[in-house]
Amino acid sequence: MATVIYRCPVGAPGECPTSATRGYCQVHMFQQLERHDPVEDAPPADHVPSPEDARPAVDAPSAGPPPATDPEAATRPARPDRPPRPTEPPQPVRRPGRPERPGPQTHPRRQAQPRTPVQPGPARPPVVRLALVVAGALLPVRGEHQRGGGGLAIGRDEPDCAAIPGLAGLDQLSRHHARLRWIDGALYVEDLGSTNGTFVDGRRIDRPTRIGPGNRLRFAMDVDVQVVEIDEFGAPR
Repeated sequence: MATVIYRCPVGAPGECPTSATRGYCQVHMFQQLERHDPVEDAPPADHVPSPEDARPAVDAPSAGPPPATDPEAATRPARPDRPPRPTEPPQPVRRPGRPERPGPQTHPRRQAQPRTPVQPGPARPPVVRLALVVAGALLPVRGEHQRGGGGLAIGRDEPDCAAIPGLAGLDQLSRHHARLRWIDGALYVEDLGSTNGTFVDGRRIDRPTRIGPGNRLRFAMDVDVQVVEIDEFGAPR
């Protein structure tokens, strides 16, 4: 039984590759291969075979799986305007007895999780900046988060008071007289066992006492101090 050969109806013999199955020409787009009887293309009786005749014909790749045998395909006219049918993607092979795995759209790890709204944290208390007015000079109090826990030291030998004119020559003021320190965000004044005492609004104190803007302090009998609030640039409000 002779093998059926399909070739391009447009190209010259040998110009376009032939195929053993129905398909389309690789050289002339959308040209459907036509069926040809190999008897018609058989060489004459006196033809001497050459090495070129011994080479097998290169089959053109088909556009899809080989169709069923159709006896009317030889007489059916070619439709060059018909595009090749798209091939469907291969379906996965399902093994019996094994549950189907969820796809990417139904996988529980890939489902969008609802976002929890971010709750605003507690509002920070405003930063309080205080200073002491001593002998007409402004003596800022260090903040709670600054060196040594902030605060201020009062006395003739304290470095914090070195910039106050005349303070080092006051005999009534002790060398280490009092200390101002922060406790839970509030400013307190504490006497350090001085000889002449520390006063808040005219009353002598013997324990840490809370102070703020508007309070008047007195160290010994000669140093009157007023507590004021300052801004971020160090100027009184």
